Amino acid sequence: MNSIIFEKFHAIGNDFIIIDSRKNNIFKKFLSEKNIDIKKLCHRQFGIGGDGVIFILEPDGNNFAKMIIYNSDGSEAQMCGNGIRCLVQYLHNSNQESNDASEYRIETKAGLKIAQYNNGEITVKMGKPILETNAIPTAIDTKTNLIPSYLFKEYNFEQQGYAVGMGNPHLIFFLEDITQISLSSLGPVFEKHKLFPEKTNVHFSQIINRDNINVLVWERGAGATLACGTGACAVHVAAYKLGLSNSKTTINLPGGNLIINWSRSEEEILMTGNANKVFSGTYILK
Repeated sequence: MNSIIFEKFHAIGNDFIIIDSRKNNIFKKFLSEKNIDIKKLCHRQFGIGGDGVIFILEPDGNNFAKMIIYNSDGSEAQMCGNGIRCLVQYLHNSNQESNDASEYRIETKAGLKIAQYNNGEITVKMGKPILETNAIPTAIDTKTNLIPSYLFKEYNFEQQGYAVGMGNPHLIFFLEDITQISLSSLGPVFEKHKLFPEKTNVHFSQIINRDNINVLVWERGAGATLACGTGACAVHVAAYKLGLSNSKTTINLPGGNLIINWSRSEEEILMTGNANKVFSGTYILK
């Protein structure tokens, strides 16, 4: 195998290289031979360019597909909200039996996710938020309104931070003005903070009103990105539990907006947004 066929999609600026491995041995060969350099593939000058790579596999159960996702630094991710919308859009495009309203059951490392496609909008049941410290995981041992919280003091930055799990860890800060922080300076510091043994995604958030929240994203394993779907869910959960937002919010990210709907701990979070194909091609392996 000297080349691979791929398609590239983005979901509000979060872009992914999709490799369909359902009827071939591409993923098995990648695991056994490491013949695909994920970091090089995602490099925006020397590769295709992307925030991550998604492999589509045959499902283990009676579902539509399985998603395996890698960050641009080569590390494997458990789940990605924008990534799964890109995957669903790819599946919808290639599914000849699809119509304007189709359900897709996707297996992920964070469990089964169910997505509904409706006239270009994709709503994903993202699961229930995780607030148990060991499950996030985080070493934070104090809570505010049932959310793990800690007063972080790094350099000249001193703010209360909140930890929420979405199948992957998230650290959320609420600031008066997120335009005043240096994302490239603070992001790596908190991503690798000692209180998060598996590292964490970091979100600097600003409450505009009870229906709108602006967010800047530093993703674990990818750095600054234009959007993060699981992060948008985590921000909403923290804001709602702290009494800062309503049960349905628009999360405004640099790449676009996501609608998040959740209010009860026993309910799954609903995330709604779109995804678009950018281009397709053949990548020559070296």
